[in-house]
Amino acid sequence: MHPDPDQHEDALAGEHAAAVERALTALDLDTKVRLLSGQDMWTLPAVPEIGLRSLVMSDGPVGVRGQQWSAEDPSVALPSPTALAATWDPELARRAGHLLAQEARRKGVDVLLAPTVNLHRSPLGGRHFECYSEDPLLTGAIGAGYVRGVQEGGVATTVKHFVGNDAETDRLTVDNRIAPRPLRELYLAPFEHIVTHARPWGIMTAYNQVNGSTMTEHRYLVQDVLRGEWGFDGCNVSDWTAARDTVRALRGGLDVAMPGPRTVYGAPLAEAVRAGEVAENEVDDAVRRVLLLAARTGCLAGVPAAVAPADVPQYVDGPAMAREIARRAFVLLRNEPVGGQPLADAPVADKPATQASTAHAPVAEKPRAHASDGHEPPTHESEGHETPTHESEGHETPTHESEGHETPTHESEGHETPTHESEGLEPAAHKAVIGEAAMVGEALTAKPVGAARRVLPLDATAIRSLAVIGATARDARVLGGGSATVFPDRIIAPLDGLRAALPDDVEVTFAVGADPRTRIPHARAGFTLHARYLDANGNLLAETPQFDGKVQVMGRFPAGVTRHNLSAVELTGSYTPHLGGTHTFAVAGTGALRLTVGGTVLFDGTSAPEGSDPFEAFMKPVEQQVTADLAAGERVDVTLRFVPRSLGLGEGLDALNFTLGHNAPQLDADAEIEEAVRVAAAADVAVVVVATTEEVESEGFDRRDLRLPGRQDELVTRVAAVNPRTVVVVNSGSPVELPWREQVAAVLLSWFPGQEAGAALADVLLGTHEPGGRLPTTWPARLDDAPVTTVTPTNGQLAYSEGPFIGYRAWQRSESLPAPAYPFGHGLGYTDWEYESLDTTPDSVRVRLRNTGPRPGREIVQIYLAPTPTPTTPNGPTPTPPAPANATPPTPNGTEPAPYTATSGTGPAPTSTVDATREEPERPARWLVGFAVVEAGPGESTEAEIPLPDRAFEIWDEEAGGWRRIKGVYTVEAAHSLTDRRLTAEVTAA
Repeated sequence: MHPDPDQHEDALAGEHAAAVERALTALDLDTKVRLLSGQDMWTLPAVPEIGLRSLVMSDGPVGVRGQQWSAEDPSVALPSPTALAATWDPELARRAGHLLAQEARRKGVDVLLAPTVNLHRSPLGGRHFECYSEDPLLTGAIGAGYVRGVQEGGVATTVKHFVGNDAETDRLTVDNRIAPRPLRELYLAPFEHIVTHARPWGIMTAYNQVNGSTMTEHRYLVQDVLRGEWGFDGCNVSDWTAARDTVRALRGGLDVAMPGPRTVYGAPLAEAVRAGEVAENEVDDAVRRVLLLAARTGCLAGVPAAVAPADVPQYVDGPAMAREIARRAFVLLRNEPVGGQPLADAPVADKPATQASTAHAPVAEKPRAHASDGHEPPTHESEGHETPTHESEGHETPTHESEGHETPTHESEGHETPTHESEGLEPAAHKAVIGEAAMVGEALTAKPVGAARRVLPLDATAIRSLAVIGATARDARVLGGGSATVFPDRIIAPLDGLRAALPDDVEVTFAVGADPRTRIPHARAGFTLHARYLDANGNLLAETPQFDGKVQVMGRFPAGVTRHNLSAVELTGSYTPHLGGTHTFAVAGTGALRLTVGGTVLFDGTSAPEGSDPFEAFMKPVEQQVTADLAAGERVDVTLRFVPRSLGLGEGLDALNFTLGHNAPQLDADAEIEEAVRVAAAADVAVVVVATTEEVESEGFDRRDLRLPGRQDELVTRVAAVNPRTVVVVNSGSPVELPWREQVAAVLLSWFPGQEAGAALADVLLGTHEPGGRLPTTWPARLDDAPVTTVTPTNGQLAYSEGPFIGYRAWQRSESLPAPAYPFGHGLGYTDWEYESLDTTPDSVRVRLRNTGPRPGREIVQIYLAPTPTPTTPNGPTPTPPAPANATPPTPNGTEPAPYTATSGTGPAPTSTVDATREEPERPARWLVGFAVVEAGPGESTEAEIPLPDRAFEIWDEEAGGWRRIKGVYTVEAAHSLTDRRLTAEVTAA
């Protein structure tokens, strides 16, 4: 059991405060301002005189990169944040945080620049794979679990990007016009939840503006709301290069400007103090917060860290954690029987449950477990792992989970209330009934129908041949692009994972089918490579191993290498082809490139950047392609020599990036599809992996459409026409259109599944584990159906004109919108659940359910709240408008003017109750107010108790500038998904 971090931190608060004041009094002005400015890409300066060592920061959120953004120091690569959110399990997020803290300590990192808790406002957002959900509660709960886990390991988090960084187009300059109500109810809500439930030690302010003030200068949102109302006492770090004005940034509440060495702080801040533009005590406030961060992370001598070394969580197996999260995150969207009458996989009709009487059949009871309270590790798994088995190289499949294990209920972070034994249940204020939706909903689970058996899970003893199709089945896309990139020491592709898991007598054949990539993938399979750093005389400065053909450094060169002595880098080694024929090589990098393969020079030239964005030019240099005829099995030497045009992205920002790409011999595009069809037709089952690419889904730009790139849609349609047992695995970080979804037997969403992708996929497809995920965001059938599709500013401004209606809130609002392909919360499993009873009080919900299927399973109980219409509750007025473009501009320090100022001073925003004579603003038809993860064996019942927080009954009152409770009768809905609502009950908010 881990010590309660909040209690421990509270006990140390006095010591930390005293140590901070001692250190502060020993600093002169010039030293103070240096502490507020990065000294390089990732660190703050040390001050040995006060016992302060350098604070080291590193990007997350799926791994800890460290100071050398390179393959020299590999990192565990977890699945994408959308995948983590799809587990709906804050406790699992907490355990993932333990692993990331472990990785951070190993790499000497004190501050992890994560998690990202911006919302999925529009499916076009290019960085949605790095965010969690369209729902603020789910986002906040998963983020709080993540923050708790990392900080329990003694490493700080910086929750980002505060606030409104919900798209990538013009993100450095866009002014997002967001009215107070959606700002509070949606976009600020995840940050508020995390601050109040997990107490993060850091926040990162975003590039963008909100209502006229850039976030690094937004005094109202940072000083009044974040610090004043919510009580945040941590450090505010700018996004990289986001700080623009010395005085406005300091008065707006920014503590640290990154990266260094040249920022708006440091010498410019000292000059501002001496010129009387700001007072030194304002600088002192920021320095105190930096010193407190140092004290909490153990960087300040003479005071205990917030987490003692002996109290950090026990060792976490990184690959096992990555594998568990992946399979828990996979969302089974569709799973049809083959050979009998098909059942609709689409969610049940969106209609309220109808009342009916219920008789409870006797069931096998098991002891009820206490709900996770966010502080103690779960009892059903040993330090974060499902029933373990001995695994070889991460490929072998584990055995079935124990059928008689005790299972706790995991509930939404910050809302948990311990459950009680069933014998002691208190009489409920209201009793739920099973509705019609429950009966229909049972048809969604994976059970045989007549003589037909659903295609998943596959029976490895019954199949003799399996076709695996798709470029990313062989070259897995396991991460999103941009600053979330890390370099793992291994990646298990779907093809490799399935081959390793299936019996030897099952024939596994592979076909590319339709390769969606426009750039050649990094050289990996068959290559052995290392990078040699050379000076002008050819002397070796350093040598590092390479995971693949991408050589990248950002922030710090290997030991012994500097900008001044580095002249060239050689990526050298060997390649042994598996196939003979014409191989395609690619080189990319800004500078001179010379590629030699088997003693033959294939390319010798220079490459210049395209466009004016230096970061874009660095991350995606121009590619040059060449070919070579190679014989199968014959090893050849390979060397790519690179002489960079420059070695940085600015003063002090060491940077280097060049790549060697490779493609084995391929047929032409038409022939590749024909070959895939032939392979699929000859197999018992066809598994087709489709994916997005870094060209269409990555940081730095928004998506133009939701179509799968290339000819992948055509590939799936052709394969499905020849094999009724076609399973499609969708490898994307956010929604894509699936026009063929009703033509295939199963659709499994894998997100960006991390380094253990193939092993986890085999676990789920072969049934050793069930897919545990539920959609954290609504999945549209077409982009045109989405309620919000505008992510491009007009005249520098982006109006959030939809008000509080995004995602499922918007879909339910308008009958004119076509139904989405799959609703929020949707996901199938391999067993059946019967929702037996729902008891409610004004402040809690208790749900009893039973596993009626043949195997152990996990269910996510979702609780929605629906207001009962009253004469004062309109059904369709115009939503709250965004802040108008011609609103009074904020004052220079970012203070929000009326009517957007909500409160002044400190402390929580006030809460009032409704005036019955007022016309109420429109509210969503229903909204998520809580959830719980439960487990049970076959025939067993389990219960979940979920609080109904006060906030669930409140709206932000723009006139009063505070939260207002809306009294009345509400329907509480216990659901499998937004549209599969199993039980209902009424509750009255007094």
